Amino acid sequence: MQLSYASTRWMHNACLRRSCCLSLRAYSTGPDRAATSTSLPKPRLDYRDISENVVFKSHNAFNRKAPLPVGAVQTVARLYEEQKDLSQTLNAKRHARSVFGERIRTLAQDPQKKQAVLDEAKALKAEISELEDRVAQLEDELHTLSLAIPNDTHPEVPIGPESVAVTLSTHGPEPIPASPARDHVSICRALDILDLEAGATVTGSSWYYLKNEGALLELALTNYALSIALKYGYMPVTTPDVVRADIARRCGFQPRDPVDGAASQMYHLAHTADPAALPSHGHPELVLAGTAEIPLAGMFANRILSASELPAKVVGLGHAFRAEAGARGADTRGLYRVHQFTKLELFVVSGEESSGAVMEEMRKMQAEIFEGLGLSFRVLEMPTEELGASAYRKYDAEAWMPGRGGWGEISSTSNCTDYQARRLHIRYRRQTPPSTDGSSHPAEQAQAAVPFAHTLNGTAAAVPRLIVALVENGAVFDGSGTVVSLKLPRALQPFWVGGNPRGLVQWDIPGGAPAPAPSSFPPTSICTMTSLYKQAYSAFVNEKPRSSITEWVEILTSSNYDAEAYDGIPEIVESINIQATGPAEASRAIRKKIKHGDPHAQYRALHILKALVENGGPKIQSSFNDHMLIDAIKHLAADPATDSKVKKKLTAVLAGWRRQFADDPSMQYVAKLYDQCKMAQADRISADKRAIEQVNAGIGVDPDYIERERKRKEAEARKKKEEEKRKAKEEKEKRRREEEERRRKASQPKTKRKPFNFEQEKPQILTAIANASQAASNLVNAMTLVNPQQESYESSTRVQECLVNVKQARKQIVRYIQLVENEDMIGVLIETNDRIIAAIENYDLLTKPDTTEAQVKEIQEGLAAAKLSTGELAKLQDKQRAAINRSIGRSGTSSMGPGSGDESPTSPSSPSYVHPDLQDLQFGALGSEQRGLPPPIRPTSARRSSSENDDTYRRGSLSDYSDYQSSDEDTHNRAGPSSSAQPRRGYVDVSDDDSSHDVRRDPKQSLLRDTEDPFADPFAD
Repeated sequence: MQLSYASTRWMHNACLRRSCCLSLRAYSTGPDRAATSTSLPKPRLDYRDISENVVFKSHNAFNRKAPLPVGAVQTVARLYEEQKDLSQTLNAKRHARSVFGERIRTLAQDPQKKQAVLDEAKALKAEISELEDRVAQLEDELHTLSLAIPNDTHPEVPIGPESVAVTLSTHGPEPIPASPARDHVSICRALDILDLEAGATVTGSSWYYLKNEGALLELALTNYALSIALKYGYMPVTTPDVVRADIARRCGFQPRDPVDGAASQMYHLAHTADPAALPSHGHPELVLAGTAEIPLAGMFANRILSASELPAKVVGLGHAFRAEAGARGADTRGLYRVHQFTKLELFVVSGEESSGAVMEEMRKMQAEIFEGLGLSFRVLEMPTEELGASAYRKYDAEAWMPGRGGWGEISSTSNCTDYQARRLHIRYRRQTPPSTDGSSHPAEQAQAAVPFAHTLNGTAAAVPRLIVALVENGAVFDGSGTVVSLKLPRALQPFWVGGNPRGLVQWDIPGGAPAPAPSSFPPTSICTMTSLYKQAYSAFVNEKPRSSITEWVEILTSSNYDAEAYDGIPEIVESINIQATGPAEASRAIRKKIKHGDPHAQYRALHILKALVENGGPKIQSSFNDHMLIDAIKHLAADPATDSKVKKKLTAVLAGWRRQFADDPSMQYVAKLYDQCKMAQADRISADKRAIEQVNAGIGVDPDYIERERKRKEAEARKKKEEEKRKAKEEKEKRRREEEERRRKASQPKTKRKPFNFEQEKPQILTAIANASQAASNLVNAMTLVNPQQESYESSTRVQECLVNVKQARKQIVRYIQLVENEDMIGVLIETNDRIIAAIENYDLLTKPDTTEAQVKEIQEGLAAAKLSTGELAKLQDKQRAAINRSIGRSGTSSMGPGSGDESPTSPSSPSYVHPDLQDLQFGALGSEQRGLPPPIRPTSARRSSSENDDTYRRGSLSDYSDYQSSDEDTHNRAGPSSSAQPRRGYVDVSDDDSSHDVRRDPKQSLLRDTEDPFADPFAD
């Protein structure tokens, strides 16, 4: 059995990797070698961009669910400004220190003044040292926080979770019905091509063996996808499976597992597991690559590419290692999610202006790969929550998998813009530097001339996922429901090695039933195999046996190819040189197209012939003595019915040969074709003139000439009719596609929203913040009052009511986060949202069935700890009382007016009173009916004895609404016995029904704001 070059290389690498894996723990790098290894400079992050776009960056991080600390973007902006100010001060002091040497020399004769200057210099040196430490500390903090900020997002990317992804296009045949019988695990076991049990025994769960046709299928898929990548100009690369952890981090792989949030996506090598041991042993921190994208990106690290090198395209064949594969439930079954798999990765470095076009080309190439496999698949525009830290935009391709009963991801394409390039220092030199008006800084001008490149990555073939799709769609069952064979796409047949000894494989013909495979295939290398094989062999099995070169010429001269396209011609040249009869077969196929083809086929045949003669080498040139082909060319030149474009092409081809081969003795026959065809055309014109002269002289016309003219006119009319049919067909197809596109766009929902006005919406925003904060605290306090031994959280009516209120309140908060651009307000909104999420997460943890009693106790203690102790609360309430007294003193003059029955709205005793410090917020009266809010929380007098003084009466505060809408007695009963030695406070009555509760507002209960009172302003930082 003869293997292709790629198959041999793949097996060699696989054996080499397995042998290396045996010695991973014994791997060591000497101190000398480690010391000489180069490390990359620190990432060049754009702090100015972050500082100038705080609101946008905060919105973006929120929409992408990035794991950022609260207020991280605002902190970066603040640190950047502080670092700039300190740097300016430091530079000024360094400049001042530089003049001390001259001053000391001038005071050499005055010891007293010299000593004073020396003391001043020492003090300045200490200040500089302190400033340098502070600047370094700020830079470290700034760098650490900025690294966690994700990339920007394309404006067309939908906002939200995976469920809001937009379908861009659908491809392939109609999906077959879902069926559990098509589960790939049971099919693979029945065909004996997969062994999961042995993988679990040798390594563990989610590891596997592919065997028999399964192993051959992996090789065929890899080589097939590689051949298409080569056609698109990608350079093949085999990548290392082990990379430095620093390179992985710079590529944006911030571990973020949506299941448990654990940083468990990568395997770390054993000798680098202890970071403390790294410096002493000289070992870099190494990990197994989660994708070939990481080593491919590292190839370009710390490089400046020229404009002529862009776009730099590479395709890497390697293994992907994923440590988190076992944490996805049903997704881990079989081959769908495993710890190690073969993957063909695409990586491109492009200029910043062309990255969008490169991404569309990658999407087109992936569609060609999957269409060749006959899969039903769709392309999705992925939403913000599905984007990795580095992705600016991402397309996913999902194939229909009937055994799984749904769509499964088989590839993705991401545009990372300059996110990775800034971290890896990948830049390029512009061909024409951008013009500047001289106002920018020289460093900025230099940066504009050598900007950071854009990087893109995509999956050409994730082999296990493709195997799942092919097996579940291609399984063939007999009448009893037993799997008997596997139908595979014809595109894989040229890449299949080892034959079909067990007879399990059927080669599928698009649009027809399986046909027997041909007995032999043209010898070729991996570099010449393209999608032409699929079309050539499809025609081969449908019609009478012909040469593959004849089929290629048939395909390349069809209307699917543009007149001047060179697609597929390099492969034909190499195949002709490989086969002994290749030149003769090519000559015969081209001659038939020149004689009997339509104008487009004739034009394409001349185009192919020109490429063969000029680039085919001596073998094709020396065999160019087919007189039948020469006669066909001469007839084409002399035929008056020949299309004008074809004649121009023929003239250009023959004129080029005359110039190229004028001094080549072996090609003189070809060089003279131009003159011979010119003479033949002149002879035809002379014959026509003689016939006309005979008619004019009354002699009559030669009957042969009349017959020739009749045939010529018939042929011309026939060709014209065929050309019109072809154009009409193309126009009809074009209109059909445009109509489909129009219907697709029309079917998409179009919603017109009212423009958002911050000033008009500000009162509603403040109301939503107040409601959300109150709802979150109510939920936390309601859970605190539940006794798990007597009542579950799910059965607690109060907890469930609070949970519904919290979720409803969060909807408004999330809406305003996406709309508001005011920096102060966005910070409050994000903080409120985090508070709600924390409350809901506590509820989820307390209601999980697998939560242990110790975990429940720990959560309850955390909730209790969040409340203020009695001493701290007393201090804060003292401040509140002082603020009330000051306010009463300030408003004393206004309270000296008419009787109490004529209360003014500006009086503190008025129900609609608003403190002056809150009026600028346009907050209104919290208890006013026009706002639709509940009245302010105030202590009830129902449980207060007459002996209580005013201080005790005012002990209620904003923190005491844990039992909102419930009676005190019911609250104490649900809370159970308290172990606290502190006396229990009376709970407040916050009912909205004023008719059932005759409660008068005490002037001292007004919600007052004081700059020293944290409870007075619920929106204070």
